[in-house]
Amino acid sequence: MIGAFQKVSASFSTTPSFGRGFFLGCRGRVSAPARRPAPVLPVSRVGDDPLDRARGLCARGRAIEAEAELLARFPQLPLPPPARFGLALAHCNLSLERLDAAEACLERVRRDHGDDPDLLALLVAVHRRRGEGPALPLLAPRLQPFLDQPATALLWLTLLQEALDTEATLAWADHLGRRWPGEPAVRQALHDLAWDLQDAGRLRAWSPPPHDGFSQARLAWLEGREPEALAGLQACLQATADPSAGWPILRDLAERLPAAERGALVERHRSLWDHDPEATWTVGRLLLAAEQWQQGWSLYEARRFGAFRAQIIPPGFPCFGFETPLRGRRVLLYGEQGVGDIILFASMLPDLLAEAAAVTVLVPPRLVPLLAASFPAAQVCNRLDDSALARVDAAGSIGSLGQHHRPCRERFAPASPYLHVPDAEQRRWQDRLAALPPGLRVGLAWQGGGSLGSRRRRSLTLDQLEPVLRQPGVCWVNLQHRHDPAERAAFEARTGVALATFEGVGDDLLATAALTQALDLVICVQQTALHLAGALGTPAWVLLPRVAEWRYGIAGTSMPWYASVALFRQPANGCWEPVIAEVASRLRQRIGHHNGGRTIEAPRSDAHRP
Repeated sequence: MIGAFQKVSASFSTTPSFGRGFFLGCRGRVSAPARRPAPVLPVSRVGDDPLDRARGLCARGRAIEAEAELLARFPQLPLPPPARFGLALAHCNLSLERLDAAEACLERVRRDHGDDPDLLALLVAVHRRRGEGPALPLLAPRLQPFLDQPATALLWLTLLQEALDTEATLAWADHLGRRWPGEPAVRQALHDLAWDLQDAGRLRAWSPPPHDGFSQARLAWLEGREPEALAGLQACLQATADPSAGWPILRDLAERLPAAERGALVERHRSLWDHDPEATWTVGRLLLAAEQWQQGWSLYEARRFGAFRAQIIPPGFPCFGFETPLRGRRVLLYGEQGVGDIILFASMLPDLLAEAAAVTVLVPPRLVPLLAASFPAAQVCNRLDDSALARVDAAGSIGSLGQHHRPCRERFAPASPYLHVPDAEQRRWQDRLAALPPGLRVGLAWQGGGSLGSRRRRSLTLDQLEPVLRQPGVCWVNLQHRHDPAERAAFEARTGVALATFEGVGDDLLATAALTQALDLVICVQQTALHLAGALGTPAWVLLPRVAEWRYGIAGTSMPWYASVALFRQPANGCWEPVIAEVASRLRQRIGHHNGGRTIEAPRSDAHRP
């Protein structure tokens, strides 16, 4: 998503000059970004390997120190410098957000020494930081010669997951299991993949022996034996002495505990997570789900320092000034994560506009028309130049407004819808819906986004939803962005239930918002359709997995962010049938109320396709 942002004049560039001065030139000419405070810990030298030394220092927030050590050693090195020296300097540049310099270092090492697995792993990290989409299509030819090495083979597995290729991911995982059956790192990666995909069969086959109790607890959860799973996780957490092994256990346990128990548990085991930005961000989300708002928002800020921070702060853009109140200041906000996240966090824009001197919101292009129409007092754009950056007093991601404007449940006071569609667009979609067959106008979105595992946990098929879709007296409208036409066609042919489908839904968000606003109801899973409906005030019913995203809370049928949204939760992991039955029952009641109690015959094969 961040790749959609544009900065007209870059604040940093490098000029390749391939003499001794080249690596000195790779220091960059920008100041180091603000970093999350990290404890200053002693770092032992790992032999004389400069890359291992740089990794250790950078992991502790000491990248400038690591760079200084490397440059002090540089005059004594032969030409060309050793590959590990160039890779170490690239790692420092990456840690300091000097992405052009990091990439230039890597290219110089490649020219002098050829590719190697560590170089390619760093190049993948630079690509991720730029936020330019899956790296596999770009780097596959260079990675393939090293796929006989476990580290590169595991990197390939990760890149397949990031490319959202389920079939290729599982095929490669099966290959790894056969090729390196006794390699601990491979077995652990396969175990984690099976857990992420909620695949009990593969979890049983791939469980690594060192964490057998942990594996059994996870397996019990997937098979619906929740008390056994929680007891097993608690036992594993008490028994582990290794922080790297303890954090996944703590995470799995905490996200399955009631709200009242989460805070005390994660605080008691703070040493397992507070040194790691990714883990700290996860704890922040766990506490926000438990409505422990102040501490949760504070820890949520760690997202700016993790491996995928390109989804939070666009590369090359500043982040400053959010530590103090924003009243009377000129504020620049960056859209972050996905479209749904931006829409949800935009609920705090009215609060900010009421106090700030000026507000600029930088978002992907397809969000600009909708947010500009909804917040005319803000400047909404997807391009900025350096002169505009120089005029702001504070710059940060839109989710960082939470610490200022949602510090407690009382600050979620019910408000009127905050997204608005121009009158002409509203009338256009009202007219288009009026041309459809009679019945309750219900929008449907059945697949969620995110990682492979996230998609599997939150998504449904049309066949699974058949008890809902068979209800008579409904005119179904397809809200699924980039759905599979073959799935829809097969379902319509088999059942005779039609989904009215309009071109551009999801791509044109202003049109999608107008369509959503004209509907009587939206039924969906965790995805953007829910956020649009909630922000517009359209009634929405959301089907949730057993462990939902933090914004939906832990229990209950409502969420603080949207007054028009009702939640339907799985009673046990992977158990959709009761949820679908409840939604079908509620829909029958809604149809009866809509039609004054009259019975409506179910539609058959005359599918309407506008």
